[in-house]
Amino acid sequence: MKWLGVLALLGACGENGPPVQAGDVSLVLDIPNSVLDPRGYTSVEVILHGPPPLGDVVRSAKITDGTFDLGTIDPSMVSVEATLRNDSGAAVGYGRTAAAAAFAGGSEVVVPVRRPIAYISGTVSRDIGTGQTPVLHWTQAPATFSDLSVSASSDGKTQIGSQAVLMIAAGANLYMITQATSDPTGLLMGPAKLLPVSTADHQVGLALAGQMTGAVLDGAGSDDGSALAIGTTTQLFAVDTIAGTARPLADGSFARVAIVTTATGEIDVVAIKNRGPTTGACSTAAELWWAPLTSDAGPAHLVATGGFADLATDGGRAYYVDACKGELGEVTATAILTPRLIPGTGTGPGLAKPTALAVSNGQAYVGLETQPATTGLLVASVTATAMDEPRVLWSETAQQVVNAVGYDGVQRQLSASSAVIAHLEVGAGGDYVALTTSAHFHGAPVLAANFPDITIDTEELRVFDASTGGVVQRYRSWCDGVVRSTFGDIGPWDCASTAGQTAAAAPTYEHHINSMTFLFGKK
Repeated sequence: MKWLGVLALLGACGENGPPVQAGDVSLVLDIPNSVLDPRGYTSVEVILHGPPPLGDVVRSAKITDGTFDLGTIDPSMVSVEATLRNDSGAAVGYGRTAAAAAFAGGSEVVVPVRRPIAYISGTVSRDIGTGQTPVLHWTQAPATFSDLSVSASSDGKTQIGSQAVLMIAAGANLYMITQATSDPTGLLMGPAKLLPVSTADHQVGLALAGQMTGAVLDGAGSDDGSALAIGTTTQLFAVDTIAGTARPLADGSFARVAIVTTATGEIDVVAIKNRGPTTGACSTAAELWWAPLTSDAGPAHLVATGGFADLATDGGRAYYVDACKGELGEVTATAILTPRLIPGTGTGPGLAKPTALAVSNGQAYVGLETQPATTGLLVASVTATAMDEPRVLWSETAQQVVNAVGYDGVQRQLSASSAVIAHLEVGAGGDYVALTTSAHFHGAPVLAANFPDITIDTEELRVFDASTGGVVQRYRSWCDGVVRSTFGDIGPWDCASTAGQTAAAAPTYEHHINSMTFLFGKK
């Protein structure tokens, strides 16, 4: 274990009294002594979260000989976020305390810090047919990761394990789920197994004893790493990572889950049951559920029914977006609070649907889908009473260019018939926001040009600079389809890359994206 010792001087005073609990507090950044240690950092930025009306305090300091001085802080602070930055200001390490910290003279506050790494995982489908109708064989692929502390572009070669259908981050801890796949549909089946992954060197450990049933859909972890929530097509599960056990919380298909740690330290899960498709008619049959993750804290229960599409948690609070109402609001164990309309959204012609959500330090990142095939990302405050002027971080209509193999310069541009956001998460304390998209393209035959009928499906991971919207990574993990040629048609065809886009280095690195997560990420 490697410790980067840091000294913060604590000597604040209240408004009407002398200094209280004055003294030195050691703020220790816990960094694994291994190959995945953050590197190249020259300064640290610390956010100290305090109770109202004190609020948050941001401090930065240069690191000299492994130490830095944060000056004087108020003893009523309750939690800490720390970001290691290099000379250019980029985040090369990030972490936060899992629970309330004890800021008192002589105390030591430990913050685990890890590299900002985004993980994607999923399955592979290969056509093993010999005719016009594809016959698909499905297998699992190793998880792929994108290390945002280095400048390398993603190509699928950075892999973990031999197979994974889901990656789940829980604070500084990382887990992967494996599950069998079926042909020709790709349905996940059989028991789902959970394996720990070292965030020091990405070595995969032995599977936990607990297993889940139903096809795995989504998962989330607590900041202290002690608990996971996993949604499948048949049940919502709570996993005790210390004991290695899995316990069902509720029956049904749970496609979105998030974990919230309340001000009292209670760890709860909020989940969406019966989440409908985001394309086509808007479904209002989705159910918002709340469940304590401790067995003696009460049963899982229904909170509300509506067009709920996604969930996020931040600062001990939980939030949702409703795709049908175009609404962002807060959810508690008993009710929906402060719903606000998102401008330009709803179910009318030309309006966007909010279908994805992530929240970090009071900023909501809302993923939008506009028919037929435009996806976008808005940024807005979750603390404002009205969403007057959200900022558009990114918007794009999906297109795909295909090349005629053997005919240099012969290309065809396809416009998507549908595009959806599958996953959205914030990383490195708000420096990065990442999303995954999938799009479907169809090009009718063009007889005059000898172009055949072409159908293509693509999947991508995009990572943005959360402040500017600049693209940090754009990795296409999957691009495949069917070419229906007739006599005289040009063939075969392959997928082209656009400027700034990288793709799997070879077919052996391609995969569909079932999950995406950051270390210390926020959904």
